Amino acid sequence: MEKNSEIILDEITDRCSFGEITEKCADTNDKRSSEGKRYSMECIHCGLCTKNCTFLSKYGMDLSDFESRQDLAYNCFLCGRCKIVCPKDIDGRKIAISMRKKHLRANKGKINFKGYSGIIWEKKNYLFKNYRRAKVGKSAIFTGCNFLSYLPKTADKLIDLMRKYGIGAIFDCCGKPISELGFENKEKNIIEALNRRLKENGIEELIMVCPNCYYFLKGKLNVKIVDIYSKLIELDVDIGLLGDEPKAFDKDVNGVGHDDKVFSFFRPCPDRESNELFGVVRSFYNDGKINVLREQCCGAGGCASAREGELSRGFRTDIKEQLKGEILYTYCATCVGFFRMENITTKHVLSDILDIEEDSTGNSLINRAKYAFK
Repeated sequence: MEKNSEIILDEITDRCSFGEITEKCADTNDKRSSEGKRYSMECIHCGLCTKNCTFLSKYGMDLSDFESRQDLAYNCFLCGRCKIVCPKDIDGRKIAISMRKKHLRANKGKINFKGYSGIIWEKKNYLFKNYRRAKVGKSAIFTGCNFLSYLPKTADKLIDLMRKYGIGAIFDCCGKPISELGFENKEKNIIEALNRRLKENGIEELIMVCPNCYYFLKGKLNVKIVDIYSKLIELDVDIGLLGDEPKAFDKDVNGVGHDDKVFSFFRPCPDRESNELFGVVRSFYNDGKINVLREQCCGAGGCASAREGELSRGFRTDIKEQLKGEILYTYCATCVGFFRMENITTKHVLSDILDIEEDSTGNSLINRAKYAFK
C-alpha cells in the first residue's frame, strides 16, 4: 500500500539528515564493499522497499535480491526512495552504482547497453563549459546543464540579476551523470578540473541552482557551496511573488499561510531525505497551502529511462493523475523538462519567483550549447 504524501513527508522530516546518514553508513557499507561483502547483508526482508519502489516491485525483489541482479544495474532510477523507508538504512543507489562499476570493469570501461553514448560524449569533459562570465567577483552561480536546457529565459534573467550583486556565472556540468553511470576515474577528473578552474577564476563561493549539483558537489569542492534560494533570501532581493506588487522575501520558513491557493510540489529525488532545500523553497510560498505529491522519480534519474522507458513514463503519468489538471511546482529543471513531455503544466520555482513564462523552449541540446558562446 502507498502511504499518503503527508505521512511520507513527516517520515522523511523525522529521519536524520542526508549528511548524518551518509556519515553513519560510510564506515559500514563502504567497508563491506571493499571487502567484497554485500551492502544488503542487514536486510530483514520486511518488504518496505518493494512496496515503495515501482522498479523493485516490477521485478518482485527487495534490495537483497537486487544486489544479486547484475543484469539490472542500469535499470534503477537511483531515486533513493528505498533508503528512506528502509529500517536498516540500506541504500539501493549504492547497490546499483557498485554493480555499474563492476559492469564497466568487466567490459573494459564500456557500457554494454545502448542509449548512453550521447550523454557520455557530452558530459565526460563537458562540451559546453564556459567560465568567461565567472570573473565578476568571488561568488558565482553554477547553473548546471539542464537549467539552461529547459529554462533559458529564467536562466538569463537570473544571471543578469546576480550580476547586479557582483556575482558571476559558470556554465559547466557537475559530473553527476558520469558518476552515476559508474565511471570512477572520469568522475575524479571532472572534480579535479572543477576545483582547478574555480581556483584560477578566484571563486570562493559557488551558488548552486540545480539540486542535483548541490548535493553531488557538497564536500567535493574547495569552495563554499550555497543554494540559490538561501542566497536570494540573504541578498533580500525585492521581487514580486504571488502578487502584483514587489515585496521582500519572507524569511519565516516555519509554516505556510491559510489562503485558498494550493501549490502541488514534486520534490527532486536528492532532496527528499533531508528536505534541506525544500525547507527554504517553501518559505517563498507562505501565502498558500503546500501539497506534497506522492513521488518516486520524474523518470530521468540514474539514466535508467534508456532501459526502463515504460516505468519512466509511468512515474509521470502517476503525477499527472494526482494533479487532476492543477499546476505542478518543482525546483529541478530536469523534472520540468520531463514532466512537460507528458503535457503536464509545470513551473520551476525560480521561474515563478522571477515572473518568467517559459513557453516552448525549443531543442534542449541546442539551448545549453548556446551558453558555451555567451
